[in-house]
Amino acid sequence: MSGAAMTIGPAVVGSMLASYLFGCSTMQSYTYYKRFPGDRRVFQVLVATVMMLTFAHIICIVYWTWTLSVTGCENPDGVTIFSSSRDANLILTPLISTLVQMFFIYRLFKFSGSKTVAAFCGILSMLNLTGTLVDAANALGVSANRTAQNARNWLTILTLVAAAVCDLVITIGLVYFLQRERRRTKVHQTQNIADRLTLWAIETGLATSMSAVLVIVYFCAMRNTFLWTAVYDVLADVYTNSFLAALNSRKTIRIQDTLIIEFSTGR
Repeated sequence: MSGAAMTIGPAVVGSMLASYLFGCSTMQSYTYYKRFPGDRRVFQVLVATVMMLTFAHIICIVYWTWTLSVTGCENPDGVTIFSSSRDANLILTPLISTLVQMFFIYRLFKFSGSKTVAAFCGILSMLNLTGTLVDAANALGVSANRTAQNARNWLTILTLVAAAVCDLVITIGLVYFLQRERRRTKVHQTQNIADRLTLWAIETGLATSMSAVLVIVYFCAMRNTFLWTAVYDVLADVYTNSFLAALNSRKTIRIQDTLIIEFSTGR
């Protein structure tokens, strides 16, 4: 393939997908504030913070793609994966993923009561954040003629693995505790709710974890191209949409007129 097909092409595709997902998250945030005007203040602030970070993330991606497209018209093989906007995106993505993961870790803890599982997931999430910030700091210190080979490959892979494992543990934990509660109850309605929540937990959990896995695969196999950046560009938006979908899908269900349980359709 030509240089443009392996550099500018993936960057444009990733930017388009990220922009589409940002539009979805914008609609979801509007739905959240309209549907839950009296929700907990911490959740409202968290939604606003995540959306502001995601908006900054989209600006960085669009600007980086525009720069690549203009530069690539004259010299497709001379474009670089790193720039000031790209470095900023390397910082914004782990910030978004960590905030979202902390939300789901909190829900997992409230549902399971296991401090050990919550602490393990928290360590993985912070490892992802810290490692990526260190990686971004190293990238900022490299000269303008950088290529993907200049990146701290092992640190990049480590942070992505930590994020993927954290998402998988959260998903598996929620599925396990949901099914445990299902086995304990004899109420058919509650069993149906648990089954539906289990399915939703698997779907949303796999969306984020598999996105991280795809980045790892492309980075390891084709790190000198921009294919892995196309998936990495949408990673933050996948986290944002997963978070907002969990908030918007909450329902309060009265069981046998004596117990009220707040269910989330998120992970």
